[in-house]
Amino acid sequence: MEGIPRNHEIFEPLDFLAEMTQHIPDRGEHQIRYYGHYSNKSRGVRQKAPRAALVPTPVVPLTQQQLRLRFTWAALIKLVYEVDPLKCPKCGGVMKIVSFIEDDSVIERILRHCNLWKDLPSRGPPVTKPPPEPEEPALDYGFFDRECA
Repeated sequence: MEGIPRNHEIFEPLDFLAEMTQHIPDRGEHQIRYYGHYSNKSRGVRQKAPRAALVPTPVVPLTQQQLRLRFTWAALIKLVYEVDPLKCPKCGGVMKIVSFIEDDSVIERILRHCNLWKDLPSRGPPVTKPPPEPEEPALDYGFFDRECA
């Protein structure tokens, strides 16, 4: 029976508590656990998988439910700003999102073309007052001239 590995361990009660308390994190310490895509098992499966299986598949068209969820941002903007972002301000028709522009230089060029760009003056760091100089302690020399009661 010596050659068979065991999958259990028998402890004395105090030894068991000592082993278990090693797994309790210190106060304020966080234990990081990875689930799903980041778990050790998933990473191992991905490493063993052939590289051809990791190539992304073509995008599947969105269902009606997914399309409705995509437009919730528009409903939130409508609630906050009281303006429908998907309604054309000129003709009142429904607009379609073609793309999102995220490049700052392109956004600036578009806004300058529409005369909507505002150059704001640049600001430096806030001016703070220097801390006050510590005052010299005033010594009371009359303390030594007083008589004890």
